[in-house]
Amino acid sequence: MQNEKPTPKDLCDRLTNFCKTYFLIDSRNDKQFYYALTDAELKEFPLAKCGIFLNLVMDGELEKAWDVVNSFKGTLVFQFLSLVHPQIALVDFIKILNELKVKSYPNSRVLLTAGRPFLMNGVYDFTPLFPFLLRKKELFIDGISYLYEKELAPSIYNLCLAEYYYQKNELLNAEVFVSKTIKEFDTASQRRLLFVALYLQSKILIANGKNISDGGYIKQIRQFVKEEGELEFSNNLDAAEAMLAFYDEGGVNLISSEFLKSKAPDEFANFSMLDTYSYMVKIRCYIVSKKFTATIALAEKLRPLLHEGHRQMDLCELDLLLSICFYRSNEKELCFAALERALKIAKRRGFYRLVADEGEAIFHILVEYANEKGESPFLMQVLEMARNMAIHHPLYLKPVFKKNTTFTNTEMEVLKLLEHGKSKEEISQYLFVSVNTVKFHLKNIYSKLESKSAHQAVWEARVLGVI
Repeated sequence: MQNEKPTPKDLCDRLTNFCKTYFLIDSRNDKQFYYALTDAELKEFPLAKCGIFLNLVMDGELEKAWDVVNSFKGTLVFQFLSLVHPQIALVDFIKILNELKVKSYPNSRVLLTAGRPFLMNGVYDFTPLFPFLLRKKELFIDGISYLYEKELAPSIYNLCLAEYYYQKNELLNAEVFVSKTIKEFDTASQRRLLFVALYLQSKILIANGKNISDGGYIKQIRQFVKEEGELEFSNNLDAAEAMLAFYDEGGVNLISSEFLKSKAPDEFANFSMLDTYSYMVKIRCYIVSKKFTATIALAEKLRPLLHEGHRQMDLCELDLLLSICFYRSNEKELCFAALERALKIAKRRGFYRLVADEGEAIFHILVEYANEKGESPFLMQVLEMARNMAIHHPLYLKPVFKKNTTFTNTEMEVLKLLEHGKSKEEISQYLFVSVNTVKFHLKNIYSKLESKSAHQAVWEARVLGVI
């Protein structure tokens, strides 16, 4: 938050430095000043309305944002704001872009991700362009050359291509292209672009079964963005760290609870579409903490805004998370309904990895869904991919262990004997009790560890530090 109230001229000057020294998060901090401008001040400094427009978009007030855009009709500002508006039709986007290029008007203020770590998933969802990336390469690079710095256009195209291959599960191709961009962005000191590339690389490594949840990778990302854009991405860095912790032994309890407590955005206070990624991570924290009501409340707050903004990737992710939430709260019908919505989008847009990356959390749901609703090539492909994730990352989205859960001395002895591979009959001999008594203790142990077998109980007890 700014210490002193800026003048209308100050606000206009800041906007002219967008993507240089003034970022979306800065314009968000200036929200109260933009909204407080009088009609007389806006008449004298009309450019300040661009700050109002940005904040309306972040508030999800898209119709009001269009009103601001239309107030600039017949000007270059109208065209620039139209490009950024989430609801612009693709045909209009291309038309305006071509008009600006013909006029040779320089532009370096189109926002790359609007706070999102994924390149193709910003204020405007460009994922519908995925099928054209290979067929229209020259057109893409030509457009990117105008929207961003010309010398970076091929690298940005390669980063788009990396995410395209990643979603198709062509991980080798994805890694080749993202590695190129990391080297090129580092050489060019493009820290903001590096954050996008490094985060995508972390997802590729995880999909390949690598464990990067020791904190080192996120430290590397923090170091890369420290010199430029650190403030702009600080909120997403915290969320990314929490996201990676879901794959870590013991990290779920520690990082997710810390994120919820002090770093996650408050959807009931200063809500902002700039925090969409952080909200998705927060929903996961709610799920592992078994706060299902909070999960549903946040998801349904986001849904209409994502729908109005044509954010298909986010809508797909949201319904995947809701299906997990409903599955764990034993609402099977609602679970399948959410899954069907997600799969419909995923199949149409080719979001294979978006589904599969939920690993074990979605795998069991997909199995039950296939058994009841029938198999399909797409369903079985994402199921197999989710199965592989479940094998490599069994800790992902594991429910938070209740710290107040205690085990009796006898239950601890039973657990330790199970750990050593003893059968129920052998345990009864060690403890001088009947097999039925051992079964009684096992039933209590399974309940406390939310397990269905001795093998699973031992695994959960090891993961949670009980034994």
